[in-house]
Amino acid sequence: MTPGRDTATYLYCLVRAERAPSLARAPRGLPGTGALRLLPAAADLWLVAADAPLARYGSAPIEQGLRDLEWVALRGAAHERVVEHFARRLTTVPMKLFTLFTADARAVAHVRDTEARVRDVLTRVDGRQEWGVRVRLDPALVRRRVRRPPPPSAPRAGTRFLVAKKQERDVAREVLRQGRLAVEDAFEDLAGLADARRRRPAAELEGTRLVLDAALLLDARRAARFKGAVRRAAKALAARGYRLTLTGPWPAYHFVSDAR
Repeated sequence: MTPGRDTATYLYCLVRAERAPSLARAPRGLPGTGALRLLPAAADLWLVAADAPLARYGSAPIEQGLRDLEWVALRGAAHERVVEHFARRLTTVPMKLFTLFTADARAVAHVRDTEARVRDVLTRVDGRQEWGVRVRLDPALVRRRVRRPPPPSAPRAGTRFLVAKKQERDVAREVLRQGRLAVEDAFEDLAGLADARRRRPAAELEGTRLVLDAALLLDARRAARFKGAVRRAAKALAARGYRLTLTGPWPAYHFVSDAR
């Protein structure tokens, strides 16, 4: 089916398969869109698509919807469910949320025009998973580390208080300095098990408790070893006042941008 003037072609992902993948158990896509369908893009490349009514997914409705976090979250989750369904079964290049073309032919032409890059990316992500690693400063843990009794030699209560506060600030600065070094060491250890890494620049994290936000592309066969390393890193960082969280596995969203 080719979309008409009232609809556009919505893309969820591109998959590699020798024959057309089954859609029988695929989840429902975005609210208001048509049933999932496949567009053959090359001998073994298939686009997972659906018809999207422009009344709901044209540029103006999307622009308005982006102001509503609940609206975006609902559609983001639906998009992700479709992508994950295929990524569990086939080598998959996920598309960004709200990837739309005016017609099937334009979507297919885009893939064919960039086929060499697409195949490079498929090779890169084949058999691999994306994992998210985040580290946050936990002020409560830091405070427990920096508590110190006031010096007994201080002559007056006010002096004792001021000396104790200065001592606490000095210790806190040192704890944070050493902790950030430990975060960097932990990240390098974990990244050493991965095939590729993506990391938000430190400038984007400035002024927040989030000190590390990274994605790692990992061979699925190394997942158990990787999760063991994460547990050890999380324990070591907790002792320094930081909490490490791991999410995934995900489709390789952060490692396919040059194929879109």
